[in-house]
Amino acid sequence: MTRLIAAIFPLCGVAFAQTAARPLRSVTDPGIITTRQSITPAGVPTVFEGKVWGVTFGAKNSEVWVLTAGQVYQMDWRENKVLSNVAHKALPGLLGITFTGRQTLVSAVPRQKKAGLYAIENGSSLKPVAEDLGSNNVGGIAVAADTAVVPLPFENKAAIIDVSTGKVRGYVATGLVPFAAVINRAGTIAYVSNWGGRKPVAGDKTAPTGLAANADQIVVDARGIASTGTVTRIDLTTLQATHTIATGLHPNGLAWDETSQRLYVANNNSDTVTAINTTTNTVAQTLKLKPFAVDATGIAPTALALHNGKLYVTCGGINAVVVVDAKLMRQEGMIPTGWYPNSVAVSPDGRHLAVGSLLGAGSGWRDEPGKRFVHSNRGSVNVIDIPDAAQLTQYTLAVSENNRLPLAGAMLPVTAVVTTPKAVPAKPGDASQIEHVVYIVKENRTYDQVFGDLEKGNGDPTLVMFGEDVTPNQHKLAREFVVLDNFYASGGNSADGHQWLTQANEVAYTMWPGYQGRSYPFDGTDPIGIAQGGTIWDAALKRGKTVRIFGEYAGRQPEPPAQRIPNLRRWKDGADFTSVFNVTAPIAQMNAILAHNYPAYSNAVPDVVRAQIFNKHLDQWEKDGKMPNLAIVQLPSDHTYGTSPGASSPKAMVADNDLAVGLIVEALSKSRFWPKMAIFIVEDDAQNGVDHVDGHRTVALAVSPFIRRGHVDSTFYSNQSMLKTMELQLGLPPLSLFDLIANDMRASFQDVADSRPFEHVANRQDLFAVNPAATALKGEARKGAIQSAKMRWEIPDAVPTEKLNRILWHSIQGQSVAYPRVRRAVFAPYSLDIEDDDR
Repeated sequence: MTRLIAAIFPLCGVAFAQTAARPLRSVTDPGIITTRQSITPAGVPTVFEGKVWGVTFGAKNSEVWVLTAGQVYQMDWRENKVLSNVAHKALPGLLGITFTGRQTLVSAVPRQKKAGLYAIENGSSLKPVAEDLGSNNVGGIAVAADTAVVPLPFENKAAIIDVSTGKVRGYVATGLVPFAAVINRAGTIAYVSNWGGRKPVAGDKTAPTGLAANADQIVVDARGIASTGTVTRIDLTTLQATHTIATGLHPNGLAWDETSQRLYVANNNSDTVTAINTTTNTVAQTLKLKPFAVDATGIAPTALALHNGKLYVTCGGINAVVVVDAKLMRQEGMIPTGWYPNSVAVSPDGRHLAVGSLLGAGSGWRDEPGKRFVHSNRGSVNVIDIPDAAQLTQYTLAVSENNRLPLAGAMLPVTAVVTTPKAVPAKPGDASQIEHVVYIVKENRTYDQVFGDLEKGNGDPTLVMFGEDVTPNQHKLAREFVVLDNFYASGGNSADGHQWLTQANEVAYTMWPGYQGRSYPFDGTDPIGIAQGGTIWDAALKRGKTVRIFGEYAGRQPEPPAQRIPNLRRWKDGADFTSVFNVTAPIAQMNAILAHNYPAYSNAVPDVVRAQIFNKHLDQWEKDGKMPNLAIVQLPSDHTYGTSPGASSPKAMVADNDLAVGLIVEALSKSRFWPKMAIFIVEDDAQNGVDHVDGHRTVALAVSPFIRRGHVDSTFYSNQSMLKTMELQLGLPPLSLFDLIANDMRASFQDVADSRPFEHVANRQDLFAVNPAATALKGEARKGAIQSAKMRWEIPDAVPTEKLNRILWHSIQGQSVAYPRVRRAVFAPYSLDIEDDDR
């Protein structure tokens, strides 16, 4: 039984402390890889604090430059020696580092400034080359003949800069959400990849990227998923866009072979590489990356490097570099890397690859062992000898083993359809004892925060914040059904957490992320954030299953926080909320399956109100004698309002969430549909707290007559495991390679039913408890209340995560109880509060 799937880096015998100034050759405390893949990177590693955003070689073969979340490093990779490092308080550019032959350039968005292009000066500071280029986000850099091209994703433009003078020569309109650029040696022509593809024309089906009134309209398919990708050709002499060339979805990195007149494009959401003829500016070939015997989405090419006829394609989904014969567009093998490789460069002598991995070795400890946080990221760079054929064969086998998938060409076993119903069938299409799946989605808790006091599981009671006195229903459900103490959220915030729990996948647009300032795609408001494999409800509908969505991907509810207590009073007095709300989904196609009277995301609507509305739907299903095969229910109130004066207290909001769970599960367990039902309950991510095992470990529950009652299941599970189990029960194929290789949850189930219903537990915490006024507080408590009052609560994670974590900790544990110390590894993705950003 697999307890932990760890990143496998060489273990060092000397315990040097990792700091910003001292990257490590290896780590002794590898983090959890939530995708159930193993990490065995080739070559010589260096592990950094924070994500790695880009890597490039310098003037020497032994020198690499690395852009991380908080630093720019000049490294002697052979000696693992920092030659220089420059701290930056900025949001790094996407693939935002390059070496021109004379200087190292970085694109970034400094705190409280607009995007800019910067040069490393004397190895000690960032010297502005050109500033105030655009807002919110910045792409990669292409430089030649003293001309730089810098994509501006938010503005849908590319800035053209004279590097020698710092003068901005002009801006050229690109496609939507430009990402990366390449430029010819003469500095006269550039190409820019566009994540969002082309601009719509008459007759296109479209959807907005975000909720702003002026949000870009993106071309979408019938499911509401962004459906085009393009590359824009720019004449740098006239500053005009001359061609728009269609590629695959989410074109990322580019590589230009001027000699062969071919431009290569990595299409992240199509799992393809496009070759463009740069003479005719038409697509010459498209290579579908199919390294395994099964054809599953999620390979996720991110960046490209070209040398000696070989194309090196970093693939974030499979933690590998795919080696391609560039002329024949034929796969030759794979090289294992760190977690989610996102940048690659070839050394000046052509003998080495430097591969940067966004997540590298997985999340680390805080400053003290036993306290892990989901955003204590440790990206990595591996410098690898370019392999010969024999070495590449061995590397390819390692990638196959790491991904738990047989290589292309392998014979797959063929098994007959099983007609004897099982609680968890062995494969899609086999007979199932489950006809109705209910999927309940909550917000942002670690296992230890809630279940650290659960004696049956692997918990740390010192980290409990919302224990049994606050969450009696979830504790009772865990005890009566099954304890899942080795379950992980794959996402690190709501923008990617809701992708993983609905799609078993995540695109580079949310992984990097590229949505900064444009959207926060937890709620279905940005079609670029959805993977090509679609959602669990897309798969269900395609196979004739009935679906009803309650709140998930339904946008946001315009309810002010002050409305929460009045709503709670009305609920307490018996008011009927079934006709109060009228919700329209941002993805128009979802409206046919949306419960329009169920509120969208808002903590101003108590979860007990949501439970009332859902249970009224259940009553109607009882009368009609039919229930949807798949129901997805959002219960977000455990996110809390922090200690905002006069708002519901954190414990009151988590208790409300817990009671809603109990009321819904009780009603379902007493319905006529219970004998053929499975209920799955999970948090979308675990970023608002610490955990002694890993920052991704979260609260999850499985409830069904077929659960092994009173059981502890310590199998390694993740969001993908839960989705895979639902898919098997409903007869659906995998959405991606990640749920394909995930452990299903059959160890929690049995084929003999125990149909005893669940009885909810009355709340012990006062649901009407409110935070005291700031004037009634002193010191840090007062400061936390004032900070909470200034935070944005209409969007999950719009608040600085680290500040909120500290506020919640001290409000519950007391100001005298030390907060688990933090490495600078905190993610505030929406606020652009760089001081609290992902270090």
